[in-house]
This record gives sequence, structure tokens and C-alpha cells, in this order.
Amino acid sequence: MFTYEMPTKLFFGKNCIAQSGDCLAQLGKKALLVTGYHSAKINGSQRAVLDKLQQLGISWVIFDEVENNPSILTVRRAAAFAKTEQVDFVIAVGGGSPMDAGKVIALLCTNEIDDVQLFGGPYKKPLPIVAVPTTSGTGSEVTKAAILTNPHAGTKQSVTDPLLFPSMAFVDPTFTMGISPVVTIDTAIDALSHAVEGYMSNNSTPVSDVWAEEAMHFMGPHLTELGSDVSYAAREDLMYASTLAGIVIAQSGTTLIHGMGYQLTYYKGFTHGRANGMLFPSYMSLMTETMPDKVERIWDILHLDGLDEFTNIMNKLMPDTIQLTEEDIDFYTKLTMPTRAVRATAYNVTADVIASIYRQLR
Repeated sequence: MFTYEMPTKLFFGKNCIAQSGDCLAQLGKKALLVTGYHSAKINGSQRAVLDKLQQLGISWVIFDEVENNPSILTVRRAAAFAKTEQVDFVIAVGGGSPMDAGKVIALLCTNEIDDVQLFGGPYKKPLPIVAVPTTSGTGSEVTKAAILTNPHAGTKQSVTDPLLFPSMAFVDPTFTMGISPVVTIDTAIDALSHAVEGYMSNNSTPVSDVWAEEAMHFMGPHLTELGSDVSYAAREDLMYASTLAGIVIAQSGTTLIHGMGYQLTYYKGFTHGRANGMLFPSYMSLMTETMPDKVERIWDILHLDGLDEFTNIMNKLMPDTIQLTEEDIDFYTKLTMPTRAVRATAYNVTADVIASIYRQLR
């Protein structure tokens, strides 16, 4: 048997907030807008949201201090602000960091919990959450997870519960038009890793596999053009693929790439998508051993000749090198081994396997 849950009401396309945003009136009379420091102000997303709120007579306050890889301290500070302002719902605008932060802020507005319970539950129902993505990467607008930096664990960890599915998501590809080539690459490879890892996961289902293949169909034609000017049509494909890949991991979760990549972000400062891309070829090599039929299907969908061509593309997009000592590798391996990502991986993942992959990055 398998289950499928995707309760988010999704609006996709150019100007979708202006055209379909009247449903925000169902959520209350006052909103907390959660964003990062800059991007939402310059890509048109914040203005589109505020224009619609003003049209509907909904008041708002703004928390625009979400950093990359948001911290527990930040979301707790924002939640305290939201409770003081007595907001009715949360609108998270931005990439993965603001959307993930927005989810946890909504949760903390209704739950008095310590940092241990924050990552384990149980939870009471959060404030309604609205997601407005501005990158084609995380798919957080349609997932039940939020990733935070957890200093107690010394890594990034997820707050995961079906209660965290956004009530609504407004996905407008025009908000991605101004992002840099580097961010375009990093976020696209993050989305691709979601589709592929979800497809390979021990927790994959016949339904999640349909969405994973569809996501790869729309992403494959654009892999070799990510470092150049990307047209609106291509960005629409990438945004669609990212959202579909989010639906995939909402059902199946992620696997070894994510479990290992969090250490490269937390300790070495690599963006999440770049860390994933650096690990991607080694992961696909493992999967060739245990899931050859699915691996061949992936190459077919992406229109690639095989692992060598994929590796060359990843190396061209992400030619990064990394300094890792044996002490680093041992420590990162110990952090990775107990994770759900390892258990979901369709391979006999041992400490030696993880250490070997880290060594290949040097």
C-alpha cells in the first residue's frame, strides 16, 4: 500500500497573485509577510503580494530578516513579533529559506515548545501558511518540511509534519527572471536532486514516481543552458519542475545527497544546491549498482548518454573544490549515518561508503 497527501491549493503562472489572490481573504484580516533582506523587494514578488492585500483590505506587517539557512533564534524572534501583532496568517515570500522560516514561524505562533520538541513534535495546528516562491529550487511551497540550522545538533535539520503544508501557494515564474546565473544553477540542481532522490528513495510510490519523471522531463532540456541567459519559457519549465519535485519529496523524502550535503553547507559554507551538485555524480554511481533500471530511465528522460555525460555537466556547472581533512570526513560521516536520509537510500550505506564519497570531493 501507499499514501498520497498534497493539501496545498496551487496557483501557477504569470500574475497568478493578481488573478487568483482573492482567496487570501479566507485566511484572516492581518498577515505577517516573511521575507529575506533584499530579493523580494526587487523581483516584484513583495509588491504583488502587498498590492493584493491592499485590494482585499487585509492589513500586514513585515519581517524581512530571514537569513540563508535560517536559525532557530530568527524564527523564534519572528514568531514573537507575529504574536505581538496578532496576525491571522503567514505569507512566506522568497526562496527556500524564507518559505521554511515562514512555516516554522506559523507553527511557533500556536505552539509553546522548546528546541527539542520543535524538531520532533507533537504540534498543534499552526497559523495558515501561504507560500510565494521566487527561486526554482526547493519546492517548499508544496512540502510538509522546513529546514533550519540547529546548533544543538551541529547541522541542518528538518521540522516535518503534514500540518506544515501551506494552505496556498502562488507560483509565478516571472519572479525568477532576475536571479543570477549562479543562483539559477544552484536552485535548479537542488530541484533535480529532489526529483531524482525521491524517485530512488525507499519511500517512493507509484504516484510520486509519476511526478518525478514529469519534473525531469521539464528540467532535462535546460541543464546545459543554466549558466547562460535563461529565457522566460525556460524559467517557467524550471519553476514547474521545481514545484513537481517538491510534491515528490513531500511523499518520499530525500536520500543520501541531502543527508551528506547539509554538512557541506553548515561547516563549509556551500549553498544547499551546490553541495547537492558536488555529491550528485557519486550518488548516481551508487544507484547504478542497486537501481540500474531507474538510473537508465533517468538518463533517457534527461536525454543523456549516461553517468559520464552527467558527471561532465555537473563538473562544468559546479567546478568547486573543497578542503576536507580526515577529521572533517570522520565527523561529517558520524553526523550523516543516523539520518533518515541514509535509511531512505536504496543502498547499503555504511560509514565507509559515506567517507569515500566525501574523499572524492577533494
